[in-house]
Amino acid sequence: MDKNSAEYKEYKYLQHWYKEDDLKKLKGIIQEDKTPLFLHLLKKTELLYSKLPKRKDGQDRFIHPLNVVIALQGAKIDDEAALCVGMIHDYVEEKVDLYKEKNNIGTDKEGVKKLDDYEIKVFKELEEELLGHADEKKVRLIISALSLLTRHKRDFYYQSISGIYQPEDEKVKEIAIQVKLADRIHNILSISAFNEQERIYQCFKNLFILNNTKKYLLEDPKDRISLTKDFPPTQLLFKRCSKATYDAFLTICSLCLDKEIGEVRSMIQLAFKKFALEKAGVWEVTKVDHDEIHLMRLFQGVVRKYDARLHHEWEKFEQMKESEYDYCRKFFADYNFSEEQIKAIIDYKDAYSLKEVVAYLLYLPDYVVSKFISSELTKKGRIYG
Repeated sequence: MDKNSAEYKEYKYLQHWYKEDDLKKLKGIIQEDKTPLFLHLLKKTELLYSKLPKRKDGQDRFIHPLNVVIALQGAKIDDEAALCVGMIHDYVEEKVDLYKEKNNIGTDKEGVKKLDDYEIKVFKELEEELLGHADEKKVRLIISALSLLTRHKRDFYYQSISGIYQPEDEKVKEIAIQVKLADRIHNILSISAFNEQERIYQCFKNLFILNNTKKYLLEDPKDRISLTKDFPPTQLLFKRCSKATYDAFLTICSLCLDKEIGEVRSMIQLAFKKFALEKAGVWEVTKVDHDEIHLMRLFQGVVRKYDARLHHEWEKFEQMKESEYDYCRKFFADYNFSEEQIKAIIDYKDAYSLKEVVAYLLYLPDYVVSKFISSELTKKGRIYG
């Protein structure tokens, strides 16, 4: 096999990112040419993770921060602060979770106050410890980025993520975004233990992050977006996370088809194309029109539905789900599909359509989801005006 050909080099350029599950191999790669500060945090993180249960996919928890650092390195990031943040990006959150479990603390107002106070204590102790290993400027940079990446118990997921893109300090923001992308790359490559609907939700989290990153990249194209193959680190991580998310959506589609709904696959795909071409679908998300009887109705509220879940608007989320189930039962009455198959149809159309949103973000230069929190997509794909 000729691995010096132009075609093979192009394949290596386009090749998708893969996670590494060999803990011994990971630790060996990670420790090469690292600073004393990084190695100190490596040992500190490994000790904490030895007290944690396995990940949902059965892997050792310590594999996750190691894969995050590997992803950062793969994006040509060698900045000590960024790699350190990658190693400890979940450290404070994991400490708080252990404290919560050990002390049986609830999530009521009083419980959240206790957890917030403990989080502040952990940050203070960590900062004081790091000052013994690095100068104050670097420590503040690490702590500031880590604070952005730490999900506070009082916040919903979207609030926590949105905060990453708001700091005035550009270096802190850049590190936080890069680490979050690396984090979501590994997380989305590790969802085999989830059912189809939970996989879609995990992918939707990525979609939210990818969209915010795309906006960030568009703020100053000459500095952040490269039109050549020599991508800046953040853009490279954005592309790899996009492709990993697209792959995950494709896997969901395959799992749904295994439920013997293949007879309606073409009908669903063509309905989406009709929605995209005739109704400004993908570019513009509208409210569900309950008078619409064509199958493309199912694509009207996909983003709105998962946005509602992201916001913990459970009643709205369940109402939209039930409306879809009811429509599918009536529309596909000839097939006598079971409830499991109806669910597979809905999961399939969700994954199929949302992967297209990922593709638009990846390949259309100006395309972004505008006002994501209110679930509206721009008609022309621009964030200005």
